Amino acid sequence: MKKELIRRKDGLYTAEAYRWVEDCGYEFWSYISQGLKLIDSEEHARKITMEQLKECSRDEF
Repeated sequence: MKKELIRRKDGLYTAEAYRWVEDCGYEFWSYISQGLKLIDSEEHARKITMEQLKECSRDEF
């Protein structure tokens, strides 16, 4: 799983999640919809993203 932080033109941030998929001979990052979240600062966005990655890693094992 990977997360991507995106800074919007209005100065807010969003975070998108992707998971690695191997299907029918193709390998690619597939978008995971987690709902739209607007985050006020890059520091806050990084903190939220790290928490979400930790939660996802626990769910996989």
